[in-house]
Amino acid sequence: MKALVVNYSTDYNLGVEKICNWLKRSGHQVVKAGPGKKNFKEFDIIYLSALYTWELPILIEQAKQASLHTQVEIGGPAASVMTNYILDQTGIKPQFGFDNRFDLQDGKYHSTYTSRGCIRNCEFCSVPLVEGKLREISDFIPAPIVLDPNFLACSKNHIEKVCEKLARLPYVDFLHGLDARLLEPWHIELFLKQLNILCWRFTLDSVKNESTLKNILVMLKNYGIKPQEKVIVYCIYGFSDTPTDAWERARLIMTQLAHPYAMRYQPLDTQKKDSYISKNWDNKKLVEFNRLCNIPTIQWLNNLLRSARKTSGR
Repeated sequence: MKALVVNYSTDYNLGVEKICNWLKRSGHQVVKAGPGKKNFKEFDIIYLSALYTWELPILIEQAKQASLHTQVEIGGPAASVMTNYILDQTGIKPQFGFDNRFDLQDGKYHSTYTSRGCIRNCEFCSVPLVEGKLREISDFIPAPIVLDPNFLACSKNHIEKVCEKLARLPYVDFLHGLDARLLEPWHIELFLKQLNILCWRFTLDSVKNESTLKNILVMLKNYGIKPQEKVIVYCIYGFSDTPTDAWERARLIMTQLAHPYAMRYQPLDTQKKDSYISKNWDNKKLVEFNRLCNIPTIQWLNNLLRSARKTSGR
């Protein structure tokens, strides 16, 4: 059988990579593609995957076209967030959450999950809706980019086993950040002993958490980790904050010599990226905050990644 797998995001889509491996091992001829025009009649089955809800309009349009000719399956984080909407628009019930057929499909991947779910319930986050409560994955597939929503909330036994499995990798990056409220000295000691951490990522969603950030930066410095060389701090903005609050958080991060990374709030069901503007902001201020925070941070982060890849021979 000939299968088509479409990734509607420019970002790396772990689910798509796993689907492709699963299909190939099942004897399918697999074509992986982006969202451009294609002849759906050529394929016996089609898998469509979206990471973000603003990718759904084109996915839905192509799902309607493809379903006239062949079997269509829809999945991805965005599909889990807007399951009923996709069903209403296409008549196709998308996969909610993780597909047991290929979620643990072995392969060489750029990213991995060692746990799913979170102990927090942040109202701007889709994790509580899609992943639910925290659960550990003992047989996860090692990869350098760890996508766990809250790795430090896992048990000490799990964290130690994960570090042992990841120790052979040239570097490790906890992309979604580490919960600063949970960081303890033994975490730092374990990571420094077994892992080459690309950078230490945290969040500062409110100035109320200023003392927590300062405390963990002091803790890292005590272990020889310099914020200007290794620490990035996410700042969600445009949600319930004000420009004054956002700039105060960014300045706080910079005065601590860490690197701020601005993350513009997107409603969970938005179908157009950056279309939401809260009453406290205007679009000019939103764009300006993003630009002034992120251009230097992205440049620093890219240099860090290039250096890590060069050192590892990749």
